[in-house]
Amino acid sequence: MQNSKEEVNVEKMYGMQSSLSKEEFLKKFSIKESGLTKQEAQNRINQYGLNEVKQAKPKKWYRYFFESLFSPFNSILLGIACILFYTDVYLAKVPSYANIIVIAILVISSTLLEFFEVYHSNKAAQKLKELVATTTTVIRNKKEVQVPINEVTLGDIVVLSAGSLIPADLRVLESKDLYVGQSSLTGESEAVKKSVDLDIKLDEVDSISDLNNICFMGTNVISRKC
Repeated sequence: MQNSKEEVNVEKMYGMQSSLSKEEFLKKFSIKESGLTKQEAQNRINQYGLNEVKQAKPKKWYRYFFESLFSPFNSILLGIACILFYTDVYLAKVPSYANIIVIAILVISSTLLEFFEVYHSNKAAQKLKELVATTTTVIRNKKEVQVPINEVTLGDIVVLSAGSLIPADLRVLESKDLYVGQSSLTGESEAVKKSVDLDIKLDEVDSISDLNNICFMGTNVISRKC
């Protein structure tokens, strides 16, 4: 994690959001403590997109096939086959294809075995990933509901409790003994206390970990419900 002001402009990233009081923050971003309605949430998802990091498109089957075909083992066999073609066919008075055929069978067998193993294991991993999609608690239509993390949107009121994964960068609006583990972000093992108001002046902030009223996506709650 880069911590210097020259590398990460903390004030530009979160200055306004962290320096505003709770009331000013709610007014500035038109946030209701009763949460969004289902329709408002859907409109904002349509406008801003899903709350997820864009990932590379899944590989096509033929990419798995060619990667298997030109694996290190097969590359060696193909190299040997080229040498045998030169010695046993091109230079020989009586061409012999026996050794080349044996190598071709080995290459085909190795390619198919690796291809089916890798292709099916990746497909299974993708399906498992879809099944274990993480959810979080937000207030919608004045009720606490569970929604997939990628459906959290701007203006949502997120309810956190011990063990919760922070689903997005959040401004703390209410808290009681709220401690967040930020080791995934800063490398520090000790939990950091979060509160409603910023404890230090913004010009004294050296890194985003100094912002005690902002919770960052990917970190997790250590303490009791807030």
